[in-house]
Amino acid sequence: MHILVVDDSKVIRRAAFKILEKEFSVLEAEDGVAAWKQIQENQSISVVFSDLGMPNMDGYELLEKIRQSDNIAIAKLPVIIITGAEESDGAKQKVFEHGATDFISKPFDSIALRTRAHAHIKYRTEVHSLEQRVATDKVTGLYTEAAFKQQGEQALAYAQRHGNALTVVRIDIEHFADIFVKHGREVAEQILAKVASIIRDVLRKEDSAARLGVSKFGLLLVCSDGDGARQAVARICQRVASLKMKLGNAIFQIQFSAGITSPDIMDESTSIDGMLKEAEHALQQSVAQGGGKVILFQTGKPVAAAAPATVRVDVNVEDLLSQINSASAGIRPEQLASALHKLIPLIERADQQLKLGLGKVVLHLKQKLR
Repeated sequence: MHILVVDDSKVIRRAAFKILEKEFSVLEAEDGVAAWKQIQENQSISVVFSDLGMPNMDGYELLEKIRQSDNIAIAKLPVIIITGAEESDGAKQKVFEHGATDFISKPFDSIALRTRAHAHIKYRTEVHSLEQRVATDKVTGLYTEAAFKQQGEQALAYAQRHGNALTVVRIDIEHFADIFVKHGREVAEQILAKVASIIRDVLRKEDSAARLGVSKFGLLLVCSDGDGARQAVARICQRVASLKMKLGNAIFQIQFSAGITSPDIMDESTSIDGMLKEAEHALQQSVAQGGGKVILFQTGKPVAAAAPATVRVDVNVEDLLSQINSASAGIRPEQLASALHKLIPLIERADQQLKLGLGKVVLHLKQKLR
């Protein structure tokens, strides 16, 4: 665990470092900009001591960024404000209203600094441990349903704010009830634990997975549309299908059914509860059809995920532009759609590097061209 000391005074930073270095790993930042970068990159930072008056980004702005972070671990960081004699009671009240955890006055003594560091690290560790126990399914180590929904609400809010895609997947182990009845709880739980480990291995770090029922799992795939989700689910299904578990005298081969939903994120009616219901509806269609199918929920009804919604034709974008520039008629809709599909990666890269703010436009294009 690390303590981050943020102050534009090198003397103050060095003094804090000398006091804390024997018991803690201490990091330093000269202003809020440098501190915010470290907080985002270093998940082991457990307590922040920050001055108020700093160039580039002051303590108020840093505190606001921390408390408004989409990352719940960052948003809950203990932030102890270092106050000087020049700070009035009104300034302290303002910082407290912004979400400061505690205060310490300059010049600080070694006992006060160490005591606060110990107290807040201990409290944060205990809270984190409790949250982990409450939020984690004991059999699989994945999120519980309540924690999954909380993650989903945060991911949806972020996606809507930045114009990113978001997909929810529901997966069920086929004929799991038969396994449970014939071979008992212990065997069933070993299968669940192994399947959960495969899901964790395949998913990206930013994605989330949960156990949503006896044999049902949920996936939350950020910045991933229906096509991307289908590829991720296919990888999981392939890994699971190739798994042969020998438990006792029995050999088990597992198969998944899956339902996917990737709605229009910018639609105000889109909600995590609604997405979970759509994915469940698609999953039920998959279970009914059997054979480990993956069903994608679209436009109010589930459809087979393998069936493309748009006819693709091979087009030469330069030739198409020449036709447009020459006012040539006869350009077919499927040619335009296919050209746009080719251009989307270019638009996304330009948006990232040139900061054009086209995230919502690209997402809308993907939704319409699907």
